[in-house]
Amino acid sequence: MRNLLLPAAILGLLSPAFSEDWPQFQGPSRKGISSETGLNLSGWDKNPPEVMWTKTLNEGFGGAAIADGEVFFVDRDLGETDRLICADLKTGEEKWEFKFDYDGKLPFPGSRGVPLVRSDAVYFVSGFGQVFRINRETHEADWMISIQDEYDAPPPKWGWAQSVVAVGDTAIVPAMSEDVGLIGLDMKTGEEKWRTEGFGDTHSTPTVLNLHGVEQAVLVATKRDGDSGVGTTISVEPETGEVLWKTDLYFNKIPIPFPTKVTEELVFLTGGYGNGSCMIKVTKDGDDWNVEKVFDMIQGTQIHPPFVIGDYIYFLANENDNHKGEARKTGGLMCMDFDGNIQWHTGDEPFMGRGNMILVDGHLLIQDGEVGYLRSVVPSPDGYKEVGLFDSFGKKEEVDKEIAMQVEREREIIKIPDFKYWSPMALSDGYLIVRGQDTMKCLDLNP
Repeated sequence: MRNLLLPAAILGLLSPAFSEDWPQFQGPSRKGISSETGLNLSGWDKNPPEVMWTKTLNEGFGGAAIADGEVFFVDRDLGETDRLICADLKTGEEKWEFKFDYDGKLPFPGSRGVPLVRSDAVYFVSGFGQVFRINRETHEADWMISIQDEYDAPPPKWGWAQSVVAVGDTAIVPAMSEDVGLIGLDMKTGEEKWRTEGFGDTHSTPTVLNLHGVEQAVLVATKRDGDSGVGTTISVEPETGEVLWKTDLYFNKIPIPFPTKVTEELVFLTGGYGNGSCMIKVTKDGDDWNVEKVFDMIQGTQIHPPFVIGDYIYFLANENDNHKGEARKTGGLMCMDFDGNIQWHTGDEPFMGRGNMILVDGHLLIQDGEVGYLRSVVPSPDGYKEVGLFDSFGKKEEVDKEIAMQVEREREIIKIPDFKYWSPMALSDGYLIVRGQDTMKCLDLNP
């Protein structure tokens, strides 16, 4: 019997000790964190990830969700049709698709957001504000709600870029009309359960935080007046829409990253476009909530949320305001403590653009937003520790030529191409889904 058990024990060392689905934006916990272990996360110069499949898409930014060995993502035929696609995780073979014809073009074309997958249905928001529930058996829409039509809501600057957030049987989506802010929809029927008053618009997805033992959906938005305006961070009870607290302490003219819980009291708000970041303190006394500012800082991350690891916050301090020239030295991956003291940042070495990060087994996997390189970094307050680098999209030769040209011109600051690899990643069963503008790949991180 011992001899029979030995191969199984060895197999356990060679396979992920635990695998889980990635069924929604930012994964199972909505924090961009995977619980999988035992993966190939370092030494890629000798043992790189294997590319399992490559799929050509239309230009866009939409990311993937993974459930039950299937990958779900949205592609948009330019100016015409949104397509929800279901494909096999390991082979990339398409199993089925749902199509919705809708004419129109958005600035920065293509899909946005990440589908939400449940056992019986898939939910997603189109760039033009249609919210869908797609039946996983019939592959047809059980219901569709047009936010533009139902709530008289004009598209925000780059369209609806949100993903559906679910708490229980309630789907939470920003409506962003003059009179209506957030809405809660019954996930079975699409019927409205609640709404909040208007607060402007946003490109941020609501997030679910537990503060002081109270589960709440929190969203950052703004009412703009040119480059100024009034910011709103609002917290609601997910099942009823009751407003628990809101504050105007943070303003960002185009909010994208969602709020990040730091401690039971501290919440970090951040964004790009020169509006920096803000740490707020949220306290509760009985039924009364209070919000105060702890500090502001000029650094911010434009698209993707930070990670709280131990006693430090890690984020890509990269945005429009510092993505070229001398300003690049102020960015890169940044590590700071909860008081806003910066421990280190990588500046332009490497900069990594407005890419995405996920945390798995003590490693930050970072998709370089400019050139698509996948980097594996061990987060530490002692400094930047890169343990793996993989050219996921084959851009190294092109990038090296551009760098050589810059060096030949004797430019001190190297401006490399920005291919806009900004889409969020997804990881399940050791398989990592990454996307560029027109290409999706599956990388095998199993040992």
